[in-house]
Amino acid sequence: MNIAIYDLDKTLTRRPTFTRFLLYYARRTAPFRLALLPIWIMAMVGYKLRLYGRKLLKQFGVRMFMGREVCPASMAEITASFADNVFNHDLQPGAVARLHADRARGASLVLATAAPEFYAQLIGDFAGFHAVIATRHILTPSGALTHRIDGENCYAGEKLRRVEEWLSQQAIERKDAHIVFYSDDISDSPTLNFADEGYAVNPSKKFAEAAAKSNWGVLDFRHAEGVPHTP
Repeated sequence: MNIAIYDLDKTLTRRPTFTRFLLYYARRTAPFRLALLPIWIMAMVGYKLRLYGRKLLKQFGVRMFMGREVCPASMAEITASFADNVFNHDLQPGAVARLHADRARGASLVLATAAPEFYAQLIGDFAGFHAVIATRHILTPSGALTHRIDGENCYAGEKLRRVEEWLSQQAIERKDAHIVFYSDDISDSPTLNFADEGYAVNPSKKFAEAAAKSNWGVLDFRHAEGVPHTP
């Protein structure tokens, strides 16, 4: 079985999506929250300084720009609009070309991302993915979405664990699958090593060096050809 797994931010898309979505949502529901942007920037600096992890940062961001609890029905139109905008205006040309090629060869397309499931699922649906693996948020008994992440942020080793969980849920034995994985970030090394073919997308110098050592391919998704470079 052929499976092609794509990261989302800066692999499928040109730009990261998380902060963009928070601001997109706040602008349409509570514009006064946009005044909190400097605090969010300071929070991201704190993360860069390793004062706390991504999970706490993301929970803080959702709570600040969206609230502690959000009714899914009230955010449906906004998440759909955002996903449509990303799909139509922000996909990298090389990623689109590669998706077409993977689809043509009969591969099952999987989106695996640390982005929240509440909008990543819609982006995946628009792009024709068969499955989306993303960061989940806890729901209240009444069904409201909370700012709290369910389990762990779908990042680095947790992303690989979720991929393996998905394979198990689909009753797919690892030995029976040929897996291709595309990512722009070295944090995805666990899944790149797990794949039969791992590709570093638009890599930084450090990531390109790691790709050469690990025998991963290198792809330039900024252009429609998505031509691989020799590491």
